[in-house]
Amino acid sequence: MEQEVAKVISNLDRVQRSSGSDPALDLPLSRLRSAINDLAQALLPQSDRQAELKAIDRALVRLNTRSRRMARDEVLPLGVRQDWSALQQLTAVALDAARAEELIELGGFSRDFQRQSAALQSFASGHQRQTFDEISEVVQRGAGLFVLKHGQLSARLDAENALFRIRQETRRVNAFAETKVVQAEDRLSRARAATSDTLGYARNAFLALILSSLFVAVTSSFYVSRYVARNLERISGAMRQLASGNLRVDLPDPPTSQDEIGQLFTAFGVFRDNAQKLDRRTAQIRHQNALFSRVFQNIKDGVAVEAEDGRIIAENENLRRLLRLPPGSEGRTDRMSDLILASPFSRSAGGEERGGFEEYGDTDGNVIEIHLSPLPDGGKVWLISATTERKRIEARLEAIRRVEALGKVSGEVAHDFGNILSSISGNLHLLEQAQPERRRDLHNRLGAAVDLGASLTERLLAFARKQHLAPQVTDVSELVTGMADLLEITIPEQISLVVDVPETPVTCLVDPGQLESAILNLCINAGQAIVATGVGAGQIVVSVQADDMVRVVVRDTGCGMSEEVLRHATEPFFTRKPDGSGTGLGLSMVDGFVHQSGGRLDIETATHGQSRGTTVSLSFPRHEAPEETPSGCGSVTALVVDDDPVALERSCECLEALGAKVMRSASFAEAVEALKALEHLNLILTDLWLDDGFSGRDLIVQARGLFPECHVALMSTRGAPADLPPDVVFAAKPVTQDAIREIYLAVHGAKPASYSSSA
Repeated sequence: MEQEVAKVISNLDRVQRSSGSDPALDLPLSRLRSAINDLAQALLPQSDRQAELKAIDRALVRLNTRSRRMARDEVLPLGVRQDWSALQQLTAVALDAARAEELIELGGFSRDFQRQSAALQSFASGHQRQTFDEISEVVQRGAGLFVLKHGQLSARLDAENALFRIRQETRRVNAFAETKVVQAEDRLSRARAATSDTLGYARNAFLALILSSLFVAVTSSFYVSRYVARNLERISGAMRQLASGNLRVDLPDPPTSQDEIGQLFTAFGVFRDNAQKLDRRTAQIRHQNALFSRVFQNIKDGVAVEAEDGRIIAENENLRRLLRLPPGSEGRTDRMSDLILASPFSRSAGGEERGGFEEYGDTDGNVIEIHLSPLPDGGKVWLISATTERKRIEARLEAIRRVEALGKVSGEVAHDFGNILSSISGNLHLLEQAQPERRRDLHNRLGAAVDLGASLTERLLAFARKQHLAPQVTDVSELVTGMADLLEITIPEQISLVVDVPETPVTCLVDPGQLESAILNLCINAGQAIVATGVGAGQIVVSVQADDMVRVVVRDTGCGMSEEVLRHATEPFFTRKPDGSGTGLGLSMVDGFVHQSGGRLDIETATHGQSRGTTVSLSFPRHEAPEETPSGCGSVTALVVDDDPVALERSCECLEALGAKVMRSASFAEAVEALKALEHLNLILTDLWLDDGFSGRDLIVQARGLFPECHVALMSTRGAPADLPPDVVFAAKPVTQDAIREIYLAVHGAKPASYSSSA
């Protein structure tokens, strides 16, 4: 618009220069120039004002809707609803002012708004005060609603005034042209009278000249009055309609010439095209906003949009419903963190972020997932989804999978123990009638069957993570180095073995025998995987790595495992050997041992490419070995409690042989009295199940209350309890002399005694 105005002003300057700077024409042209500048100045800021007024209008509509909804909420008291009704009337007055068409009308709305605002200043706090403050903030946004509207209406009046002045000055230009014609005729008449006496012979020539001059003057006057004035009036009328909002206004039959009038027609066309483009863009934005609003309100998930400072600037109706917030909570807070805190949901145990989602649950078992996405302007979008039903289905599927695994284990165990019992039954029957020379052979068969049953039981305990372990501080580097010869013999000759261990000791608290068995098992599996490739040659790398964790890594170049095999690799009795030679307990035993030792088993595998093969990592918490102390330093006072007299005597004799001062108790009551009589106690060794329904745990609680530093050991014919604390040593009955010696040495810190962790 500024460029077009500059062109029009330039044309007026050209007209003024061509007129010879006639003072009679200079003033109308100057006024016409001023009117055109005033028209441009009135129209230029209108788009910005209109955008600000539309933003205020949208905000007032939202506040009016909120006030109307709260005023109609029958749950609220009558006084509160009346307050909300007053707020609705206040927003309605502001909306009327935003849409006023006359200055007088705007002034009335301004006075009404000031009067009602003063009446509502009594709100001290609460939602009504917050909404009142929001209304005041919206009305005062930018230059202020009333100032912006007054400026818009005043600019419209200024534009109409400028158009009126343009039309008026155009008429004066026409009058100037007519005056010039009259003056020309007058000059011609005087010239004719002055020269008629002296130039008679040229009278005819002068007469022709006068007639020609009159014709030119009349033609010029007609052209100016008909062409210039009419076209200027058409342009001014069209511009006035365009300024009033009529974007379909048109100027038919535009001149084809490129003079000043033609350029004015072209400028009008540019004005109109720009206004139409702006209107179409506004309609598109309005349509997109309506579409977004429908999606925003009808989506099943809860959605909230936060500004950069954390305030909620938009939310849909499902947000507070999914958060199970009470009715009427709207407006109490404007931050998502406060809404989540006010809801019954809390972050679930183990509900760390997965794929951008965080999991929250309540006491009724309802589960939601919260997804947070950043916006380019620093804000955030919160998405809340209800996942209760999906979690229930997943839990049921997991339970079904466990039942299937349990059924598979039960069937395989029943089959194997059936074979063992059949062997024992048959050999016992043969033993009754066998000759003395055959009885030794039958005894050996019975022993082999019993050993097989014990081995199967030990494997099942390893799978169940309840086997009896004897953990001690073990240098894993030294252990793996010492196994190198055994591993070389175990794997086929065509397979090379690489052992990579640190030079410095790497210690952790594990059962060294079980760790050796696990490494040997993994190397045997690795060798079989390499043979299965059919290539013949291959490599197995056994390495030890250490930081916060100690990792034993066995990597092979075998055939790898498919996704299906990897999914079931640690399940009991699962094997992919087609000839049935595998028991399917090897990797499950390793997994059970690692988890019972507080570690983790990880498997990475690939069946194709340069990375083909399998890598199995056994990770254990690192443990620094304590300094050894001679077992004979200082005397040890021990209390042994067992309701089995034979077992009690055997345990006491073993401790006395090691140099301990031993107190015996055959019952719970006896042990309590002995504790009260002792001045100090270094060790209490008690059976898990005592007389009269008492437990060794009850006795441990009393002993720790009197002697907090004493060492504690539990004995039982059953497995270690799943919730056994890590500082309580467990010994399986019948307790051997070696086990008691380890417990005794633990009192001196020579090495840790055996225990079963709850992992």
